[in-house]
Amino acid sequence: MNRRPLILEGAQAASDVRDQLGLDLIAPVDPYAIAEALGIRVRFLPVSMEGFYQKGNPPRIMLSALRPLARKAFTCAHEVGHHWFGHGSTIDELKADDRQDSDIPEEILANAFAGFLLMPTIGIRRAFSSRGWKPATANPLQILTIASEFGVGYETLLTHMSITLDDMPRNVRIALGKWTPQRIRKRVLGDDDADGLVVLDSKQQSASVDLDVDYALAVPIGAAVSGEVLISRQTIEGYDVYTAVSRGRATVTTPDWQVEARVAPARFTGPANYRFLEDPDE
Repeated sequence: MNRRPLILEGAQAASDVRDQLGLDLIAPVDPYAIAEALGIRVRFLPVSMEGFYQKGNPPRIMLSALRPLARKAFTCAHEVGHHWFGHGSTIDELKADDRQDSDIPEEILANAFAGFLLMPTIGIRRAFSSRGWKPATANPLQILTIASEFGVGYETLLTHMSITLDDMPRNVRIALGKWTPQRIRKRVLGDDDADGLVVLDSKQQSASVDLDVDYALAVPIGAAVSGEVLISRQTIEGYDVYTAVSRGRATVTTPDWQVEARVAPARFTGPANYRFLEDPDE
């Protein structure tokens, strides 16, 4: 089937949502905040699936607490897409990160919506050009850095750039796809005892970053970190690395930006807006 009209429709819908909420077409966004702004309640459950959209008053999104951090964010945006298009209640089973295997129009629309909501074309291209990087010559750490800025997975960004945006040659996509996030962590950190790695460099423009306990966060050397949820781990070339050790929030400040780092327990279950609260009764 010809997916292109559906992909373009999804892209336009993502732009419309950003416009309705007063968000520009460049900066990274928080899919949970967008869901809340649209009146959707989001909750994590210990179930083996991607997510579930329940149409109703209020509408609800249920996400698997068992999936990787960035995957949950993409699935949240995907379910918001079902809501925006007026689809009925849907269950999304476990799928690979690229999620290109469905020929169901509603799924193609929701995937395109999520991709463009989290990875807007102008924003992704700005992220490369501002750093002097090019998709055709990008290395794994560069891809991880931009994926970190937009809160998406490594493979998700590769798929969006190579298939949806057509900004990356196929041979480059194949070569970069041989690098798993675990392999990148080991290359960067020297070991693989962190559950995940998020890299924020001096060019990033995100206002917040989500982490799970035991994730590593790399920030520019000399960045000021306030709060007790991040502890110093090591220094590598160009970065101080911290480990997320407990639920809560921290502020990371550099001369170029300030970010709120929000740490949730691994496999957190409950309302999404409680995930990083030190006291869930607050």
